[in-house]
Amino acid sequence: MVRPLNAPQKRVLRSGITNSPKAFRWAIQNTSRVNIVAEGDSWFAYPRKHLMCGKRSNMLDWVAKAIYQSGKANLLRLASNGDEAVAMMSGKQKQDLAEIFKTSQDGIQLILFSGGGNDVVGKWDMERLLKPYRPGYQPADCIHKQRFRRKLLQIRLAFEELIELRDDYAPSAQIVTHTYDFLTPGNQAAKFIAGLVSVGPWIYPYLMEKNIPESLHAPIVRFLLTELRVTLEQLKKGSLHVVNTQGILRPGHRSDWKDEMHPTASGFRRLSKVYYQKLRELEPQLPAFRP
Repeated sequence: MVRPLNAPQKRVLRSGITNSPKAFRWAIQNTSRVNIVAEGDSWFAYPRKHLMCGKRSNMLDWVAKAIYQSGKANLLRLASNGDEAVAMMSGKQKQDLAEIFKTSQDGIQLILFSGGGNDVVGKWDMERLLKPYRPGYQPADCIHKQRFRRKLLQIRLAFEELIELRDDYAPSAQIVTHTYDFLTPGNQAAKFIAGLVSVGPWIYPYLMEKNIPESLHAPIVRFLLTELRVTLEQLKKGSLHVVNTQGILRPGHRSDWKDEMHPTASGFRRLSKVYYQKLRELEPQLPAFRP
């Protein structure tokens, strides 16, 4: 007797997209598709303007649009706003991801990972990475160098942990991550549901708290994110692919940036198009990018 499909199974069979690990494992066993696991931060999970509706507001939304109902891929979405690479590769989050890899019986082809930005310019780290301003300081002088080096080492170790999870439990998979384009700190909050909900800013207050002149704000963030990119690119090996998405958007331009840390829908579309090219290079059977 054939058991009827439950609601999550029906959804992943129809659309190819799910946030249920159980439904994803079922799809691996019952479909012949490219199987993709996506874990990450707000660049994979940033909410839409009205939370459940509105324009696509993160990179993973655009990836999902490309594969939606194509019959060519299954996508498991695990990303959450505010996540740090170090946190995702420790404790319960790491255990849950390892369990997904292990129980997928080497049926995963792509692991998409968005991490490292919050570890550097996020709410809980930016304040401690900055030094109080002194006259004559250049952007690099405003950074606690020892703390920043330690933070980059932590991020590196988190990515090495991800690579080892892949090696142990999903050896057929390729990991694809990205860099962070050059955002511009500003005193604007992100607003949702007609302004009833607002969050942020995340960077600007700490720069002002340290009395750092606004002329140095963008150069400081550029320095931090460039060093993060270099760290990720130094990690490149056979199973890890780093897509450089820096220099694509115009810093501070309103049509490219929704708030100080997140691009607009069109900004994310431009970043995602470059990112998706790497996915199709690794898995040519994926459908074309849908702008």
